Amino acid sequence: MNLSIADDEPKAPLATNPDIATRIWSLNIVPKLKHFLWRYASKAIGIAENLRRRNMNVNPYCSRCCNELETNDHTLFSCPFVQPIWRAAGVPTQDLWNRNKPFEDKLRLLFTLHDNNHIDRVSRYLPFWLMWRIWKTRNDLVFNRKVTKIEDTVSQELIDTKEWLDCQDSNKGRQTGGQPVEVRSSRRGSWCKPSRGWVKCNYDASHYEGVTPSGLGWIIRDSHGTCLECGMGKFQGRLTVEEAECTTFIWAIQATWALGYRHVEFEGDNASIVKLINEKGTNLRLQHYLNEIWQWRSKFTSMKVTFRHREQNGCADFLAKKAVQSSTNYSLYHCCPSFLNSFVNMDASFGY
Repeated sequence: MNLSIADDEPKAPLATNPDIATRIWSLNIVPKLKHFLWRYASKAIGIAENLRRRNMNVNPYCSRCCNELETNDHTLFSCPFVQPIWRAAGVPTQDLWNRNKPFEDKLRLLFTLHDNNHIDRVSRYLPFWLMWRIWKTRNDLVFNRKVTKIEDTVSQELIDTKEWLDCQDSNKGRQTGGQPVEVRSSRRGSWCKPSRGWVKCNYDASHYEGVTPSGLGWIIRDSHGTCLECGMGKFQGRLTVEEAECTTFIWAIQATWALGYRHVEFEGDNASIVKLINEKGTNLRLQHYLNEIWQWRSKFTSMKVTFRHREQNGCADFLAKKAVQSSTNYSLYHCCPSFLNSFVNMDASFGY
């Protein structure tokens, strides 16, 4: 058999999957993640399958489950010890866990997810940080005999993702010569009174992760600014601020409904949550919260959800912080408590 010189020429990494190489280097992510993804897709990372292909005598089995061969797909996607990490992070898992689907197709799936503008930014960037963290925890197990908890892995990748996005937003703000667009374009001021015939329920969360309880606060006022009802309470810390805000909002909705109010404007200071609720957006991590909120929304005769900056949400913010320090788990007031009087009176005087 005659072989041409071209048959012996070495091929560049990802020569058979040029679309993957193009997508990796065009991603707006940290350079170290691009390099990691490129090495992973090129089968140049230190996974047993890749090392043995280079005639290195290493243990071929996965260091996590010890039952299956350590392949590119198994290491980051289909290992039974890795699957719960993807599930906890809220990433769609049906295709990622499919052992019959090549890992190249799974990367393409994550690229498609990243391009979906109907999904919140954190969920679009999060999978790439998650892959990096899964690989880091695998190396900690192999080289340091350190086992990392699932919740710690998910928590850290969330922190990584948000730090990167915050950094990008901060850079954009500096490039435009001031604060980010949302802050500049939003009207700040005092609390706003609801329309006649409506009541307004402000809500807020005081977020803490882990075992430290988070606090929630809500307050219902009429068109004169009079405090009709308010409450505060504690709940187990959530992984993200968004989850804490959704938990608080559901609590406020349920309390408002139970107290008999049916024409209600709910007001919070988390713009992304308000946008998801009003536009019926998709957020993989928050979807079960959103579904419950939409179900409760249908029970009211009229219900609006609006965003205000924290300066206009002071009473709810104060209640949420006070709840964390309180000796009781929940408090309900059918008139304005003395410790809140000055805040409510100030809002009523300047509300418009």
